[in-house]
Parts: sequence; C-alpha cells; structure tokens
Amino acid sequence: MNFKVKKLIKNKNIYIIMYHYVREVKHSNYPNLKALELNEFKKQISFFKKNFNFIDQNNLEEIISSKKIPNKPSILLTFDDGLIDHYKYVFPILLKNKISGCFYPSIRALKQNEVLEVNKIQFILEKEKNRKKILSEIEANLIKLSGEKLEKFYNKIKQWSRFDDKDTFFIKQLLQHLLHTKIRNKITNKLFQKTVNKEEKDFASKLYMSSKNIKEMYLNKMFIGLHGSDHLWLKYLNKNEQEREIKNSLSFFSKIGIKNNISMAYPYGSYNKITLNLLKKYKIKFAFTTKPGSINSNNLMKRYLFPRYDTNDFK
Repeated sequence: MNFKVKKLIKNKNIYIIMYHYVREVKHSNYPNLKALELNEFKKQISFFKKNFNFIDQNNLEEIISSKKIPNKPSILLTFDDGLIDHYKYVFPILLKNKISGCFYPSIRALKQNEVLEVNKIQFILEKEKNRKKILSEIEANLIKLSGEKLEKFYNKIKQWSRFDDKDTFFIKQLLQHLLHTKIRNKITNKLFQKTVNKEEKDFASKLYMSSKNIKEMYLNKMFIGLHGSDHLWLKYLNKNEQEREIKNSLSFFSKIGIKNNISMAYPYGSYNKITLNLLKKYKIKFAFTTKPGSINSNNLMKRYLFPRYDTNDFK
C-alpha cells in the first residue's frame, strides 16, 4: 500500500472503495485490460482487515441515522457493472472473510445479453494499443457520418483523468458521450467488431453475471443496487430518460426478489439535480459518486453525494 493510503488509517472516516474488473488478468486472453489482479485484491482485503472496520450498507444507513462517524476508520466495498469477475472471484473471497459488498449491475447487459458501450470501449483499448490509430479511425468514420472533425470535441473536455493518458481519455469521452448517440454507437460497434472480433452475445454471456448469480449473492447477504439500465451519463439525459433508467432497474430487481434497501452508484459518476430528485422520489437510500474522498462529519448527511476512492488509489 502506498504512503497516501497509510495516512488514511489515521483518519476516523468512512471509505467507500470502487472496483470494476478483478481477475487474473496477466494470464487471461486480455492481458492489457485495465483490471485489478486477483492476488492484489486479496492483498487489499488483508490490509483492510488489519486497519479498517468493514461495514455493510445497513451499517452505513445506521451511521447516517445516528449522525455520528464511528471511532475507527471504516470501509465499504462496492463493485460496478455486474461483471462475472464479481461472482466468480470476488463473491467467494467476501464470503470467506464474512464481508458484505455492494454490487451495481447495469440491467441491459443482463436482460439482453449485450455488451455495454463502456465495456466495448475498454476492450477496444485493450486490443489496440496505438491510441493515435484509434483516433484516426474514429475521425475517418466521423467525417463519413457527419462531416465533422475531432478538433472541435477536444476543447469540450474540462477535466482530464487522474488514471488515463490524454489520448486514452479523449477516446473514452468521444465514444461515451461527446459524439451524437447514433454516430458514437456506429463507430464503437465497428471498432469493437474489428479489434475484438467476437460475436457480441457470446462475449456478453462470458463477461457479465446472470440474474441467477445476482440472486444467489443477494441471498448470501450481498447488497444489490442501481447502476442505470444502460450505463449512460445521466446528466446528459432528460427527466424521462433518467427516470426510465431507474424504473427499469427497479423493475428488474423486483422480479428477481430484490425490493428493499436499494442504493445507487452513478454510472461514470454522472448526475444532476434531476437525478437527485428522482432518487428521493423512488426512496433510494443513498448514492455514490466517483469523486475521490471519504465520508466524514462534514458530508455525512449528503446521502446522494457520497465520494468513492477507486481501487487504483490503493495500489
């Protein structure tokens, strides 16, 4: 663990940790995927057990109600996107260590057996290491589809990533939300077919958990929450579109027996005032952003704006 993490131990705050891929990535078919090695995850769990008090979603709700931060540094683990990694590798480790995590699947991947755009982009980047080549292909397709060039979109980025280089981050932003929906979907699908070259439904079936997996985890004291139906940037959607993202997820959960004590992790950390009002309307317990930081006495009552550290902050 780095020095920054060791300093956190001295603070009696609550730390929410965000995970995505957790697997034996170096020995997989996708060794360049930005993922946490399984052995590193095990090391993190050992470190957290020695230095933090593990809490679950119910504990966090009790802390909010009491308006009092615990005397010992506390930690809650969260896992986004409904990846098979979470069922195959993470779930057994949490059970063994008697830890309850929060899992946030996006519903379209489960119901329609489709690869989410966010994951298509990640595997495009895994397969094609030459970022300039990807940008060149995006621009060539963009010119054909709309006559536009990439230069106009570059200046729209107001804040760069603390983990990705500029070209990688620019590619992600272009294909996640900067380009028009239909255009970016066409370009992303074309790049995915060219670089990954896998049949989508078969690829999706091996990438994500099933509803059966999720139900099993729920019955074993794991918590399941909202991550949007389609994993979209919520702040760019209107009220009806945002409400559909929430309602579709709640409906799916209800059908498999998950009805109460639902929280949310914002896809991409994206939200706005509309999102916050909808969470109140649907009585969502609390929500996590992707802004790094801890829960302390100053922000404990801001239940829809809780910060989360990325697992990469703990390497």
